[in-house]
Amino acid sequence: MRPRVLMLQLLLVAGVLSPVGLAAARCLSGSNGGAMACYLVPPPDAVSEATLGQRGEFGASVAVTLDPASGGALCAVGAPTAMSAGSPRGSVRLVALDGRDGSLRPCSRIGQGVVAPQGLSAHARFGAAVDLSKGSTGTLLAVGAPGANSAGGSRAGLVRLYSVAGSSSPGPMPIAELVDFNPEPGSDGAAFGASVAFRGDGKQLAVGAPSATAPAGPSLAGAVYVYGCESGEWSLEFVATAPAPSVAATFGHAVGWVGDTLVVGSPGNGEIAPGAGRVYGLVGAGPQQGELRWELAAPKTTGGAAGMRYGESLVAVDGSTLAIGGWGRGVVEVFKVPASGDPVHRVLLRGDPTEGFGLRLAATPDRLFVGCPYAPGAGGESGAGRLKVFERSGSLWEPTGSLGSAEPSLNGEFGVALGAYTDGVNQAHVLVGEPGSNLACRTELGCAAGAAFLY
Repeated sequence: MRPRVLMLQLLLVAGVLSPVGLAAARCLSGSNGGAMACYLVPPPDAVSEATLGQRGEFGASVAVTLDPASGGALCAVGAPTAMSAGSPRGSVRLVALDGRDGSLRPCSRIGQGVVAPQGLSAHARFGAAVDLSKGSTGTLLAVGAPGANSAGGSRAGLVRLYSVAGSSSPGPMPIAELVDFNPEPGSDGAAFGASVAFRGDGKQLAVGAPSATAPAGPSLAGAVYVYGCESGEWSLEFVATAPAPSVAATFGHAVGWVGDTLVVGSPGNGEIAPGAGRVYGLVGAGPQQGELRWELAAPKTTGGAAGMRYGESLVAVDGSTLAIGGWGRGVVEVFKVPASGDPVHRVLLRGDPTEGFGLRLAATPDRLFVGCPYAPGAGGESGAGRLKVFERSGSLWEPTGSLGSAEPSLNGEFGVALGAYTDGVNQAHVLVGEPGSNLACRTELGCAAGAAFLY
C-alpha cells in the first residue's frame, strides 16, 4: 500500500523565553512538504554559551500536554547541561501555545516560564528527564536530575516536582515547587531521575534509577521508585527491582504506564543474549502492588537479539496498547496489553539501526512516532536526525511519512527526545527535541544551542 502523506499542523515557537515579557517568534520555510515552521530555542545567554562550546543540550528531553486553561499545548523542554551559577547544572523551559477554537495557532504564545536548578550541585543534569500530567486546575511537572548530589548520596540523583498553573493570559506562568524525591541513602551514582513517568491520572509517579546497585547486589542492576499522592501529600509507595537482578541490566532506564500496569525497560539485560534487553510489567496499585505481572524478552529477529537493547524506549499508545523500542537492531514491537494475562504481540516494525530507529518513541491513540536521531539530513548532514510516523490501521501500523528538521544540523539529533498529545479537536501533535541544532546561532562555527519543534 502506498504510504499516505502525513498531514500534521506544524506549529513552533521561537524567541527569548524569559520569566517576563514576550518576544516575537521567528519563522522559516520548513523541509516538510512546504509547511511553515517556527521553532523554540533557548535564550540569548544560552546561545552565547554555546558559541563558546558550552552546549546546553536544549531539547535533550521534552514533554507536552493539553493545557486545560487555554486548550492549547503546554511544552516542557529540558537543557540538562545549561549553565547556572557558573557551572553546568541544567534547566527546563515551559511555553504555552494558544488554543483558540480548539486548535493551536501558529507561533502564538500566551505564557512561559523557567525552572532553574535551585540549590543543586554542578553537573546535576537537571532536565535530563521531564514529564507533564494535566489536571482540572493545573499541571504537574516532574524534572529529573540524575547527576545531582542528594539525600541519597553523591551523584545519586533527585526528582523535583512542580505545580504549573494554566495560562489563559499572556505573561509568566505561576510555577510552584512542591517536593523533592530522593533515593534511599547509600545510592551513590544511582542516576535516580534518569527517567520519569506519571500514571495517566497523575496520582502516581515512577522514577527510574538505572545505575542503582543493591546492597551486596550486582552493579548497575537498576531500580524504580513509585510515589503516590493521597490527600495532596506525596509519599513513596514501593521500590521495584528486576526479578533476577544482573550486572549492567539498567532496570529503570525507561518507565511508563499502561492503565494501572507499571512498565519498566531494562535494555542492558543479557538473559537471552548480551545486551538483548527485557521489559517488565508490574502491578502498580492495590494489595499486590509492585509484584511482577508479566515480562517480555527481546524478539529473536533475523539479525538476532544480541545488542538489541530492547526496552531502551517504551510508550503507552492508549490504555491497552504498548510500543517497545530496541534500537540496537532497529525494531519497534507493538503489543495489546489485556487487563490480565500476558501482552499479545501485534506487529514488529523495522528500521535502520544505524539511524537509531526506535531509540525514542511517542504516541497518540492513532499515531506512533519513532525517533531516528542519527539519520542523515535532507542535505546529507551526518547525524541530523529524522522522525518516522506510523498510523494505526486495525491491529496494524502503516508508515505515513517522516519529518525532519526545518534546517538540518550536523549531529543535530532531531528526534532524540519526543512527546505527543491529542488536542481538543482530536488532532495529533508531536514535540521533537533537537539538542544539537544550530538554528539559534548558525552563523557561529561549531555552535549547537539546541531547539525543539512542535508539529
